[in-house]
Amino acid sequence: MRGVFITGTGTGVGKTSVAAGLAWALRKLKINVGIMKPFATANRPFSKKYKSQDAAILAKAADVDDPDSELNPFFYSVAASPLVASQLKREPPMSMEKALHVLQNLAKKHDVMIVEGIGGIMVPLTEKEFVADFAKSTGLPTMIITTPTIGTLNHTLLTVMACKEFDINVRRIIVNKMPKKPTIAEQKAPEMIEKLTGIKVGILPLSKDADHTYIGKMLEKMVDLNSLLSE
Repeated sequence: MRGVFITGTGTGVGKTSVAAGLAWALRKLKINVGIMKPFATANRPFSKKYKSQDAAILAKAADVDDPDSELNPFFYSVAASPLVASQLKREPPMSMEKALHVLQNLAKKHDVMIVEGIGGIMVPLTEKEFVADFAKSTGLPTMIITTPTIGTLNHTLLTVMACKEFDINVRRIIVNKMPKKPTIAEQKAPEMIEKLTGIKVGILPLSKDADHTYIGKMLEKMVDLNSLLSE
């Protein structure tokens, strides 16, 4: 399976925006790209067609018509981690075996898969499994999305350390939402992250116009897509 797993240092860093931009950039190269948001939670379903708003955004960017049951096999209508949400709703916890089975079936229909996690790499899926376990099981290289805000060095380094602990191949780090006029700390963050981790870092600017097309064009300039997706 070729593709990439998108994780982040937490919720709200822009995983979906970057994943959608990547899907657009790959589709522009005439690559049959598939997407998956295996686990999602929200206070209510997004629409009749898509339970997860993230899945809807990714599907639009990739221009796929796979059923929502495959794009997002596990959805809980409580804005919490899958573990907590399943307990609060008194519903069965997610099954990593089922999620992987769905992913493998999707991969048969597409040349490349973009899989977006939920929250950060150590978000609990069950009482014994984390997002990191699923990311490792996919065998896909990983891209970490972070931001330049205060605390990012700690959050990003901890995410990288967790990935190493689970033997996850981190291929690239993206510092998203860089202000037009960054503080000294924000400006230095990407350089320090790359120096301390040894992983290439890209920067995406903060912009109100940052839809998947805009981000896709930025990614085209900063990321070797073939290298990113290589097995």
